[in-house]
Amino acid sequence: MQPYGVQFGAGNIGRGFIGHLLEQSGLYTVFVEANETLVAALRERGSYPIRLLRKDGTFEDVRISHFEVLSAQEEETIAERIAYATLVLTAVGAKNLPHIAPLVALGIRRRKEENPKPLNVFLCENLKDAPHVFEKMVREYLSQEEEEFLKENVGFVGTVIARMVPVVSERFGVLDPLCVVAEAYTRLPFDAKAVKGSLPPLFGFEGTEHFEAEEERKLFFHNLGHAVLAYLGYRFGYAYIHEALWDDRIARVFSGAWQEVTEAFFRKYPFWERKEHEAYLTDLKERFANPAMMDTVTRVGREPLRKLAPEDRLIGGARFCLKWGVFPENIAFGCAAALLYDFPEDAEARALQDMLVKEGVEAVLEKVCGVSPKEPLGERILEYFERLKRGML
Repeated sequence: MQPYGVQFGAGNIGRGFIGHLLEQSGLYTVFVEANETLVAALRERGSYPIRLLRKDGTFEDVRISHFEVLSAQEEETIAERIAYATLVLTAVGAKNLPHIAPLVALGIRRRKEENPKPLNVFLCENLKDAPHVFEKMVREYLSQEEEEFLKENVGFVGTVIARMVPVVSERFGVLDPLCVVAEAYTRLPFDAKAVKGSLPPLFGFEGTEHFEAEEERKLFFHNLGHAVLAYLGYRFGYAYIHEALWDDRIARVFSGAWQEVTEAFFRKYPFWERKEHEAYLTDLKERFANPAMMDTVTRVGREPLRKLAPEDRLIGGARFCLKWGVFPENIAFGCAAALLYDFPEDAEARALQDMLVKEGVEAVLEKVCGVSPKEPLGERILEYFERLKRGML
């Protein structure tokens, strides 16, 4: 077998991003997947399509065919593949990491015995401190001697996943259940300091010595900006993110939120290159404004309780600004819109609205967001909450 990467998870990110990057890197992909229906479909087909949406509204269809698919039940084969892999990656969702930890541990044990070379496990998960969390899970299945091998030879590497993958539906003209529709974005920053040994050239992979800054930039610009557009867009009757951005009133709040975070960001990271950051924001805004994405406000706004948590994008972004001496006026507006998010098909949105009815907005602000209604941030969120309830922006 040619050099390969083991990819845990063959979902939207696994197939639609990592599988694509590995194929572009000249690596074979070994998918490990728990969904037996998906395993069978990929094995039967032997390939799958990706539709890549460009910022100019055009698209490119590519086909991924250099892979094999293993069921998560095939433990011995998985361990053998890990033993000789070029790298291992995960994109299974934070709640599923405990299920794959014993499989990775088996592979590390096999690697120690048969091919004791450095190995890097890239965590492509939406989870704070994912590398440390997952390393701790894996260690539970290893002996003391195996733990020593892991300490010296296995890197658990954080990544920043920023390729947007909208929900596939007939609006894209795609009926193939194996097809992934994604934006044509290929940058995958990773924590260069966490890598053990050396890596081959990998398409799209960008090592950084300032990984915390990359993480915070993703959370407080990409995620926060996306959320502001989603919640204000929903409030004012838009279906898609690009429509919200085309509304001058919403765009003003969105831009204001980015300005607030930018000021705080450069107070924390004064060494960062401003021109590079400006280019990053210009590119990101163009990606949000791409009508070809047809990214719905309800997809981006889903699970508002999670997104209103104290350390997540909205409240976390507001706290980030406050810590660095910037008052988050526009971010507070986005927080208020999130509190009003009442999409009936979203379980968290329904739960949030039930809490507001039963406990009142001040109690919810404190309980869900960790924000006192008496502190300046809380006062401003409540002010905008009442304003938005009246349909004002």
